[in-house]
Amino acid sequence: MEVQDNSWFIIINPVAGSGASVQAWKQLKPILEQANIDFQFALTKHPTHAVSLSKKVVAAGSRRILIMGGDGTANEVLNGLFLSGVATDEVVLGMISGGTGNDWVRTIGRHGALQQIPRSLRAADTVAYDAGELTFTKEGATSKRYFLNITGLGFDGFVTRELAFGKGFLSNTRYRYWAALLKGVLRYKPNILNFVIDDVPFSYTCMSVAAGIGKYNGGGMKQLPFADYNDGKLDLTLITTMSKFKMIWSLPKLKRGTFTGMHQVKTFQAVEIKIDSEEEVFVEADGEYLGTTPASITIIPDALRILRWK
Repeated sequence: MEVQDNSWFIIINPVAGSGASVQAWKQLKPILEQANIDFQFALTKHPTHAVSLSKKVVAAGSRRILIMGGDGTANEVLNGLFLSGVATDEVVLGMISGGTGNDWVRTIGRHGALQQIPRSLRAADTVAYDAGELTFTKEGATSKRYFLNITGLGFDGFVTRELAFGKGFLSNTRYRYWAALLKGVLRYKPNILNFVIDDVPFSYTCMSVAAGIGKYNGGGMKQLPFADYNDGKLDLTLITTMSKFKMIWSLPKLKRGTFTGMHQVKTFQAVEIKIDSEEEVFVEADGEYLGTTPASITIIPDALRILRWK
């Protein structure tokens, strides 16, 4: 594969958002051609395909990648960059979000009209963006994953695991997220988690843990309202024990980001977070279920260059 470093390589996930990305691509492709934008493209064919695609095209010389898909597609592209052997801050990443949750773009900003996209691609104006490195446990072994937005443990991990493996009459419908969320509210129980945050140890009984770089997860919940994507720090929010009724009652506060004033909520900033537990606690990143504790999370400052939409 031969790719010019000033050419855009476009990775499209055709199943993201029930086909929303591929429909957008059908409209965007002639716009790019008419604007004489130099580009190549590929549609992903299976889960994790965006990892191998981005790894391959960056190793072949591409330094500009446009993602058309959801948060999971963006996460796969990121991991492909880190596996490519090329310095990640040499690559410009753009995002046209067409997934289900679309949480990452709530932080970095959405594109405008499709007709305006060539102007942004031509200018390739960027902003520095941190990345996160997560180690977790999978089938008894330690695994590693990089993330762009937020990694979650506990309730968040339970919900993503249900989305990945859960069964039921709503599991293959557009209501499957709400079904998984309701199941989590009814069934998930808090666990005692042991933390080491920048070498300071402590323990909490937690319902939910969120750590990361962006502000939003869970389809628009503002779980890290104080996060800054290029301050070189991870933000951490712990939701401790809470009744089922209070969880449901507090959802509007979680969506607005005002829930941090509740006494059941603790917030921190750190560059390294280690988490362990006696019982296995589920772990997810960027909306994808990964494994269980023990886990550790570290920040990689200014790891990326994110396209700024004009």
